[in-house]
Parts: sequence; C-alpha cells; structure tokens
Amino acid sequence: MAARWDDVPDDAKDSYRFLANRMLWSMDEGDIAIIPGRVGEAWLSYVAELLGLASPPTVLSLRDYPGDGWYSGGRPRLVEDLRRLMAGSGAAEPWRLECYIHDRDIAGWERLLGIGAEESVRFAQGTAELVNSKSVFRSMATAFGIPVAEGRVVDRGPELVDCVSELLGRTGAVIVKQDVNAGGDGNILLTTVQGGKEAGAHYVVHLAATDRGTVAAALGPFGLTDVPDLPAGAGPAHNVVEVYHESVRELSADVFVPKTGAPTLMSYSDLRMAETWKGSTYPPQDLTPRLHAHLGAYMQQVAIVAQQLGYHGPMNIDAIVTTSGELLFNEFNGRVGGTTGIDTIGRRLLGEDYLDHHVLTSQIDVPAPACDVLTKVLDDHGLLFTRGSDRGVIIYNDTTEDTGTVEYVVVGRGWDETSRSEEQLRRVLDEL
Repeated sequence: MAARWDDVPDDAKDSYRFLANRMLWSMDEGDIAIIPGRVGEAWLSYVAELLGLASPPTVLSLRDYPGDGWYSGGRPRLVEDLRRLMAGSGAAEPWRLECYIHDRDIAGWERLLGIGAEESVRFAQGTAELVNSKSVFRSMATAFGIPVAEGRVVDRGPELVDCVSELLGRTGAVIVKQDVNAGGDGNILLTTVQGGKEAGAHYVVHLAATDRGTVAAALGPFGLTDVPDLPAGAGPAHNVVEVYHESVRELSADVFVPKTGAPTLMSYSDLRMAETWKGSTYPPQDLTPRLHAHLGAYMQQVAIVAQQLGYHGPMNIDAIVTTSGELLFNEFNGRVGGTTGIDTIGRRLLGEDYLDHHVLTSQIDVPAPACDVLTKVLDDHGLLFTRGSDRGVIIYNDTTEDTGTVEYVVVGRGWDETSRSEEQLRRVLDEL
C-alpha cells in the first residue's frame, strides 16, 4: 500500500501486484477473489487441495477489467460481474468483504454490492487510513508512552532538512520514512557510520558530514528539499524522520482487533531483514522473558488505542531490539501484513495452537521453477508438506510466470527440524 503509485520504488512495483495472492489462503468454497495480477491454475489448485476444498475458488483479475486503481466507480463491468456471481451462488450466508486494507475504496465497493452496511459507514470515514499512517502512530505512541525512537513528523523542504541535520548527531544515522508505504519501501537511511547495519531502508546514502548543506545535497535527488507546489486546499504528504538505531533483532506481531473487547495476539515472529523484509521465523526464538512481557504488553496497548480510534480488523505491529537491549516500536498497520497469511496457514493446516508445537520459517523472492515443477521436486526429496502432515515445505506464493520467484514456508516440530529442512530446501533449489 502506498499513498501514491509514484512513491513505490520502481524495483518494488512488481511485488505489489502479487501481494494479494497471499490472501487466497483464507478462502473457502464458493468465495470470490479479486486480485491485481493473475494467479497460476496449478498453484491455485495446489492451495485448494492443501486446504481441503472440493474445487478452487473463483478468482478474477483486475487485468481483465480496465480502470485505474481500486475506485469502484472506475470498473463498472467488474461490478456487474460480481453482482451476477453473487446472485447465482446460492450462498446460504450473507456475503461479506475481506480485504488487504479496509479503506474508503473498499467501503465504496460494499455500498455498490449491497453488503456490510455498518462496515461501509465506519470505514468510509478514513478509519483504516488513520491506522496505516506513520505520523499518526508517532503521535499516538508519544501520547501513550509506547517506546519509539526519537524523531519528528515533518513536511518536505527546509523543515525536513533541518530535522535530519540535527538528529544525525544522536547516533550518526537517521531514517526518513514516507508517511504511508509498506515493507520499508521508500525509506531512506542517511548515515555517517561505515559498515553499520542498514535494515529497514530501501535507499542508503553515506554522508561525509552532517551540516545542512551536505544533507540537502543528499536529499535533493529524492525530491525532499523543496516545498511541493500544491493546488489550493491540498496539504503536503508528511514524512517521518527518526534517529536510526542498529538492531540485534526485528520483531512483528499480528493482532486481531475486535469491535469491542480485548484484542487477540494471533502470531508473532522474528523478521528476516536485508535492506527490507525478506521473511520471518515463527515464533521468535530465544526471546528473553523481559522482552516477551514488554512486547506483549505494548502491542496490546497499541491495538487498544487503534480500537478506540474506531478501527477493528487485522493489525500488524513492528518493533526492534537495539544493541543496548532496548525495545522500540516502528509502526502499526491496520491491514493484512506479509505475515498474516502465514498465520492463516498455521491455523488451518496445523491447528489454532500451532505456535505451541511448531516452528515456521518463511522467505520471499526465491528463484524457483513453477508450482507444478517445484511440488514434484520437493516430493521427490521428501520435503513437500501435504495435508495432514506436520512438517515440510509449503509454496506460500507462486509468481514465477512474472518474476521467476516463489515465497515459501517451512514447517517443523521445533527449530532444529525446521532449520534442517530449510537448509535442505536451499540445496535443492541451488541445484535446479
């Protein structure tokens, strides 16, 4: 998700077309999915078989319905097809809409399709947009005592340049974040530290000095040094500037926020970070009791505040542990995250309590052959997870037709078994 398509780095745009494929793991018979790209028939059948569905669900691609973005008024033929499919389904239960982010566009779809009247009113007010804003998160965190890195919400231009120049004196590194973006895309790390860690940054700029002129010269190519020329009545998109702390581990949690009552921790994980997120380990391994307690308490507090803002639904919350052992929170996102589908897999294939007796690892952007070829190779090597088993490799997403890569999940009955299976998987993939 990004506020503007132009805010997504060019080398990340392909992945945005396929994020929705992960949500197909939540589908049941008779469901209808609408996704931006296409999904291979072999992988869709593979998912249906693992989930125990009699047949794959109906999947529609926006590529077949010309239009711009997700605005419902821009794709009248898709509206007609959805109404026809819904009317002819014979569904016994009322239709509901599940989505990546329940923003105003989705509320518009609910109104057009005549479903979720209460939900469409609530989310038409921009509720989901609030809880996907880094500036809102910083405001909320400072108000409620949730630990975050020192920083500020700023506008492009002199305010941003001055803030970066000042905060560079704290640790020698500062990260500039777009207010609305996903997965670290668009984040710029400016650093005077040589050989330091660079996790969470899409772009890295090394500085010889921290004065205003040096900082402005570094930020100029990103279009951040000039106040944007906006039409009357339009406000600029905010940026968040934070002191950058090197981390010894990055953590994430998936929480379900109900309309009323206590939020539920669905899963939590160690994030595998390169420059940006590349995978996860569930649950985090060797997390100290102190960090366990603080992580759980603060995540619950974040979710409760989001609930008080009027939000309900899935939420993912990210944090780091610094080299000094301090827990700092990065952001909240009131939407489906990269780890949400993996929690769905765990619950549907291993049981609601899967984190008590299994360890899962995941990796994205892995070069591999298409699903039908890969499943045979995995089966030949005794690595393929099958329905009813409790170990093996699951093909979480297949985008080989467009990107030549897959996302995988490795399941084991403990860290040793899972890590051995993942090492074996990597050897097999290297030989293909």
